[in-house]
Amino acid sequence: MNLAAQPKRLAMDDMDARIISLLRRDGRMPFRAMALELGMTEATVRTRVRRLEESGLMRVVAVTDFEAAGYGMLLAVGFEVEDRSPTEVAEELAAIPEVFSVNVVVGTYDIQTLVVTRDLESLGELISHTLAELPGVRKVVPSLAVDVLKNQPSWVPFSDEPWSAPESQPDGVSDGVTGKRQLDAVDRRMMQWLSRDARTSNRKIAAALGITEGTIRGRIKRLEEEKLIRITAVTNIDYFDNPSLGYISIALERSSQAESVARALAAKTGIGFVGIMLGRYDILAITMVQSNNELAGFVHEHISSIPGVRTTESTLGVKFVKHDYRMSRIVE
Repeated sequence: MNLAAQPKRLAMDDMDARIISLLRRDGRMPFRAMALELGMTEATVRTRVRRLEESGLMRVVAVTDFEAAGYGMLLAVGFEVEDRSPTEVAEELAAIPEVFSVNVVVGTYDIQTLVVTRDLESLGELISHTLAELPGVRKVVPSLAVDVLKNQPSWVPFSDEPWSAPESQPDGVSDGVTGKRQLDAVDRRMMQWLSRDARTSNRKIAAALGITEGTIRGRIKRLEEEKLIRITAVTNIDYFDNPSLGYISIALERSSQAESVARALAAKTGIGFVGIMLGRYDILAITMVQSNNELAGFVHEHISSIPGVRTTESTLGVKFVKHDYRMSRIVE
């Protein structure tokens, strides 16, 4: 998968950071409202937002909930590779639509991925055939997320590939697997625009789709209220020096402690993903670090001391291959 080109570095100041913070909270916040909150002129805010976007540091996008997109199951899947470069295998994994995050890592596995599937039948086909039969794959180790308490990646590798999702039910209602109403055909066409630039005007989207501006406005409002989409700012991970994802697998003293430990983890600002898992560990947490030492320090300081945590096992990402930030589990 081709990630966006390395951006020309922009020196981000405190006011830029405040603007990004506002847009993380509400990606479609009007310029006038931002100006009032920041104590700046509307023209200055417009100029700064345009500069952040044109530099490649920030994008404002619509993120679709997995279930609303038609995926009923989320898994963390580790891969052991033999007789082939892990990077080559990771590139082929990235081409599979259900694999939305791929990282070459050092640790227990050679590759870590996050994967979505529609149902149990498609899960079996994906694991046993599509993934396991990929040349170079020796072993596939899946863990099913039974509950996701946090999924808020803010710094991500940018991609310009089009947003896509499996076909939903014709009327957009739940198919009985995900439990959430799915996006209908009009929602999906609208998301093609919002996933690229969520600040695109309702008028422009309406003209492209051949419907009224009021319909676009109403649909966006409803999708946000039902937590089917979230409009937010994301920032380009290429602005970090040596960014890596740290995958922290956590075993608990007792299974009954899963929710309390997961909530404690989700409250920590440095963690972008927390899931209660079914498989070889109880909880998976993902954070961003810049070295193995930083990952070890983060685990010792912020995780090992949480009551109920028995052991942890960490894997450090060494190469981002794919992360589709336009899909997530929307939990807030």
